[in-house]
Amino acid sequence: MSAPIVPAHRSLNFLSRRATSGRWINSAADSSTGADAVPKLHYFAFRGRALGCRVALFNSLGKDGWTDRRVSLPRFRKAPKPAQNPDRLDSEYVTNNLPQLDLPCGTKISQSHAIARYAARLRAPVAPPPHYLPDLYPSNPVRAMIVDEAVAVIDQILLLTPKDADAAVRAANRAEFQDSGFLRVGMELLEGRLRRSGGPFLLGAQLTIADLYVRAPLCDLFELGQFEGVGPEFYDAFPNIRACGSAVIEHPLLKAYHENYKN
Repeated sequence: MSAPIVPAHRSLNFLSRRATSGRWINSAADSSTGADAVPKLHYFAFRGRALGCRVALFNSLGKDGWTDRRVSLPRFRKAPKPAQNPDRLDSEYVTNNLPQLDLPCGTKISQSHAIARYAARLRAPVAPPPHYLPDLYPSNPVRAMIVDEAVAVIDQILLLTPKDADAAVRAANRAEFQDSGFLRVGMELLEGRLRRSGGPFLLGAQLTIADLYVRAPLCDLFELGQFEGVGPEFYDAFPNIRACGSAVIEHPLLKAYHENYKN
C-alpha cells in the first residue's frame, strides 16, 4: 500500500529550526531521535554528482542536522531495482539511482539539482555557524537563472557524452563531441560566463551551487582522467573553468566542509 500524502505544511515541519546551546536543530528532531529525525542523503563515497548536495546541506544544517549516508557500489548493485514498480515512491531508491534525499516526513527526493537547490534555500539559522553562506542559491531571479543554466549545461554535457559500446565508434563520436559538439558549446558558454563575471565564480566573488557543479562532476572528469578520449589540451583551453574549480576547494565553506568530510 502506498504511503499517505502528507500535507505540505506538515511535511516541511522540520524546516522550523531553533538554536540550542550553540547548536541549532529542527523541530521534528525535538520529538524524535536518531537518523530518521533529519534529512538523509544517499550517495556513493566520492564527490560525483553529490558535492553540491552535500555542501549545501552542510552549509544550511551543519554537520549534525543531516545524515550523509555513503552507499557502497556492491550494495547498491544488489539492491532491488525493478524496471516497473507501481509503488515506486515507497521503494528504497525511487529512480533506481542516486543521489536521493530522504526527508523526515517519509518523502524521498531524487535528482541532485533539486536536492542542492532545496538545501541551499533552507532558511538561515538563528545563530549561523562561521561557515554559513547565505546566498548559495541566489534570491535574485536573474542570478538564479545563471546558476540554473550552468547546472543544466553541465548535466547536459554528461548526458550527451557518447557512450557507444564499440571503442572505435565511441572515439570518433567523442572527437566530434569536443570539436564541434555540445562539450565544446557547453565549455565555451561556461568559460564565457566566468570571464564576464570577473571570476573566480560564475557570479564573481559569490560562491553558488553552480560553482560546486563546475568543481564536481565537471572539473573532476578532466583532472581525474575520467573523460576518455578527451585529452588534457582540451581542458587547458578553458582556464577560467579550471580556476573556478580550484577556487571552490579553497573557499572557506569548502574548507569547513572538508574538516568534517573527506569528499
